[in-house]
Amino acid sequence: MNNDRLDALIKRIASEHDIVLTKDDPVLMMHTLNEVLLEQNEKAHAELLSKYEAILQESFNQWHSYASKKANALINTQQNHFSKNNDQLIDQSMQLISEKIRIEINHEIHEINRISRQAAIMNLLAACLVLVSAILVLVILG
Repeated sequence: MNNDRLDALIKRIASEHDIVLTKDDPVLMMHTLNEVLLEQNEKAHAELLSKYEAILQESFNQWHSYASKKANALINTQQNHFSKNNDQLIDQSMQLISEKIRIEINHEIHEINRISRQAAIMNLLAACLVLVSAILVLVILG
């Protein structure tokens, strides 16, 4: 402890307690010893605080890494689930579209068959009329 601080302490004790101390007084040695211990304690606390800060930082980094991995895993799972649902939806949509197309094609085929049948019947009737006309012409002319 420097002399100015020691002199200030002696003056303060003298003014507050009406006791005059000398520089070799054991009370001042205890005061100096307390200051030294406080300085050492302050250094030890600063060192412990620094170590604690490093431990906290490492723990935070580990937690951050763990949380990031978990979040990424959840996101990937959600994306896979979405993709699977999306694929299922696409498959269902494609099946519905295929079914609609198949129904429409079958309907068109049925309609074409109906029209073809009607045309065949008309052709058959026309052929019968031609045959009857030819027979009548032969009977009348013959």
